Amino acid sequence: MQLIVAEKPKVAGKIAAFIGTNVIRKSEGSVGYYETTVNGRKVVVAPAVGHVFTLVEKKRTKTYPTFDIEWVPAYKGSKGAGYTKGYVDLLTHLARQADELVVATDYDIEGSLIGYNVFRFCYGKQNGKRMHFSALTPRDIREAYENISELDYQNAYAGEARHVLDWYYGINLSRALMSSLIRNHGFKIMSVGRVQGPTLGLLAEREIEIKNFVPTPYWEIFAYAKETAFKHEHDRFVGEDHAKEIFAKITDSGAIEDVIREEKTVYPYPPFDLTSLQLEAYRLFGFSPSQTLELAQTLYEASMISYPRTSSQKLPPNLGLQNIIKKIAEIPEYREKAEELIRNEWFRPFQGRKEDPAHPAIHPTGIQGKPGDKEKKLYDLIVRRFLAVFAPFGKKELTKVVLNSNGERLLANGARLTEPGWIRIYGDYYTTEDIPIGEFLKGESVRIADKKLENKETKPPKRFTPASLISELESRHLGTKATRSVVIDTLVSRDYIKGRSIEVTDFGMAVFHALKKNAARILDENLTRKIEDDMEKIQTGEMTKETVVAEGKAALVEILDEFKLKEEFIGKELKAALDETEMREKVVGKCDKCGTGNLKIINFKGSNFIGCSSYPNCRNSFPLPGYGFPKPTGKVCKFDNMPIVLILRSGGSRFEMCIGRNCPSKANWGKKAEEKKGAAAAIGTGNAKQETSKSAEAGPKKEKKPRAGRAKKKKGAEAPK
Repeated sequence: MQLIVAEKPKVAGKIAAFIGTNVIRKSEGSVGYYETTVNGRKVVVAPAVGHVFTLVEKKRTKTYPTFDIEWVPAYKGSKGAGYTKGYVDLLTHLARQADELVVATDYDIEGSLIGYNVFRFCYGKQNGKRMHFSALTPRDIREAYENISELDYQNAYAGEARHVLDWYYGINLSRALMSSLIRNHGFKIMSVGRVQGPTLGLLAEREIEIKNFVPTPYWEIFAYAKETAFKHEHDRFVGEDHAKEIFAKITDSGAIEDVIREEKTVYPYPPFDLTSLQLEAYRLFGFSPSQTLELAQTLYEASMISYPRTSSQKLPPNLGLQNIIKKIAEIPEYREKAEELIRNEWFRPFQGRKEDPAHPAIHPTGIQGKPGDKEKKLYDLIVRRFLAVFAPFGKKELTKVVLNSNGERLLANGARLTEPGWIRIYGDYYTTEDIPIGEFLKGESVRIADKKLENKETKPPKRFTPASLISELESRHLGTKATRSVVIDTLVSRDYIKGRSIEVTDFGMAVFHALKKNAARILDENLTRKIEDDMEKIQTGEMTKETVVAEGKAALVEILDEFKLKEEFIGKELKAALDETEMREKVVGKCDKCGTGNLKIINFKGSNFIGCSSYPNCRNSFPLPGYGFPKPTGKVCKFDNMPIVLILRSGGSRFEMCIGRNCPSKANWGKKAEEKKGAAAAIGTGNAKQETSKSAEAGPKKEKKPRAGRAKKKKGAEAPK
């Protein structure tokens, strides 16, 4: 029996269907697998669910440093991975019966490690094989099966080295941070890792640059003729007196000194790699990088696009590009554009520079599916980008006009698309607009209708967006195409950064400064980049995983030794920042009962209320609405001098409320509900008073909708976002 291991259940079904005959779906417990026959041989295709083995400490500790770790089934390492037990049991059971195991997981270091762990821990024999494919199509899967190769050990070793070092750095550095905070009587879930540290450092340095930025004034001179703006050739004047002197020389007329026209080729955007797809999806749809990757993975598993975790911008001929275009022509919304390529035999793609030895650029397969709304948006973008790279280049006419007024030269630039070429296919996703310019002849005299001297200031550098940060991390060779978005999400979850225009929080800045001052190597991108380079050398056979892990561990030990010496000082800075953050985000005012404690927002078992920080000595408390996110406002109620909080609810609704129980501002809350309940009491329900009391504490009421609408609203409110 031959056992093929797929990365996910849906993929297992496709592999079985594409290579075999008489496919039978079987199950063991709740986990399904497939039996089929290929050339008279019994073949079983069974799935993993991502990583079904994980690293844990051999003996659980809470201290650092710790390096004594081992691989165990994921369900033994984490309660949250309990669902993996059935898959491990199934793979182990089937592997015992198999005389050959074929790894058919994703062809990257993560996928290779998933398959390698199944191979060594479930199978345990010598004859391991590998299928390599970049799309889940019948053609790709059959070709991969017909060309099974030896197991890709080097990829798996690189994956294992990455997991071991990420565990070493993540657990030890995070424990060090937590230990420093606990030592100073503070607590907050914190983390820092091999890539997290340098990423936080990069963002914090940009934040410092923005906050320390001192704008520099400058002046620009404009003149207007034939509704065209001309700008002085000097561009920016740094001295006001000089700018005024030049401005005064410009008269109400001038001569066209020169008109220069040139044709420029507009090359297509190259095929998508993952980073460029994430950038474009963020620009066009506002999809976060992690969301784009998730949507692309869904399209891949539906066989609609190729493997998304690629660094390539190339489409090799062996993909069967002409055949893919013909399949796309069968999809109504792309028929016209694809048939134009076929009719003109435009089958040679415009390629980008970036390469990936494992996978080609992201492209559609031509297989149709039923994507969701967001997946459909991303799919449309990928298809149009793919078709556009086969179309002719576009052409633009660039015009430069030189205006001379009393010896001062001013310039105007225009642009217009003369041949759209590939842009017609890419459509509205191409956003560069024409720049209109008036008709001018060399040597003609023109009247200057207006002139302006504008005073401006230099701007600080822009903050990163999640997408531009992904691109920056790639350019610095930090992290991998699959992990960069996870790093950003982790920094957000730890309250180190916030916003779509990424801003480092006060607490994030405190973490940065504490590390910069006391353990700067945690933020050192050179160390992280060296480890990334070394792991790539494992894939090529230039280094062994043992050497890379040993060197990475040695560097970490030095960092931790330095950290221990300064742990108390680091903790003091973190505790001060944590207290300040809590004061700003949780404290609404001084306790009106004990006078010493602070009234702060507390979340207990999913419910919010306001309580005194001096608890249990002071048990003063106030209720808050059942649904929503409360925020301090710093305001005080004019009726009872109690703090006012802002309540944010899902869907964007918000309102402010006094926390006082009997505040006159709440006199009309729940009035309509009270009238309705009162009517119900008149016919014998008898519970109007109790229900009105509850509604009066829940916030201002909206007019009630029909029952089905209310149920729908309530369901949404129970899951605030």
